[in-house]
Amino acid sequence: MAKWTFDQAATKRDLAAFFQRRTTDLRSFGSTVNQTFEAFVYASVVQWYRDRRWRVSIINPINKRTKKRQFKLKFSTRGAPANFSYAIAKKRKSTIQIRHQLRVSTSAHQNDSGFYANICLDVAVIKDVDLAHYKTYHAVPNRYLITFGEAKHMSAFAELIAGFIGLVHELQLSRLSGVRKGKRRKRWHVAPFLFVSGLLWSTAKGLEFTIQHRKFDIDIYSSGKQLSLAFSR
Repeated sequence: MAKWTFDQAATKRDLAAFFQRRTTDLRSFGSTVNQTFEAFVYASVVQWYRDRRWRVSIINPINKRTKKRQFKLKFSTRGAPANFSYAIAKKRKSTIQIRHQLRVSTSAHQNDSGFYANICLDVAVIKDVDLAHYKTYHAVPNRYLITFGEAKHMSAFAELIAGFIGLVHELQLSRLSGVRKGKRRKRWHVAPFLFVSGLLWSTAKGLEFTIQHRKFDIDIYSSGKQLSLAFSR
């Protein structure tokens, strides 16, 4: 497969077509390359589920000024979930939500601590729960988190991957218990992942090798390995 590089202008066009909105304002996909890459990764996750025959629909918030629904991704840690677009995916009797920049509690969070042990995830796949009344500082309980992903517009070094492993430790420790054994079966959900737009430096490749050797249930994607071929050029 030919080497893939991240092209912001081309990706914005692809994203507009992907979400099938003829009137989509391209600013919906971010003004910076970092934001557009986040949108690309989010759309790649949506496409991952579509490729596996999940029925996916995009739910858009109502614009308070125009009173019409408008596509709008969340490019900040601040903001109520109800004010931004998200995807609903259905297959058989299962319904899930695919959210962008969603705040989720860590698995060790204590409600009576007086502190907020939560993390804002670039992509979060959660159970179908009502977030209509969530405010910017509210976090989804960890028990609703199915899987998640992080997007970084950069090349990866060992410390970046190690930081992601730490994130998995805080959110879904069971993923680090050597659960990938033998031939991988078809997945019901995408595994937690780190997606970088650039390359893996030698130290990052070394750490990725140890991840595979330890059978962690996580993946690393880069310019050499994509999550979805939806935007291949």
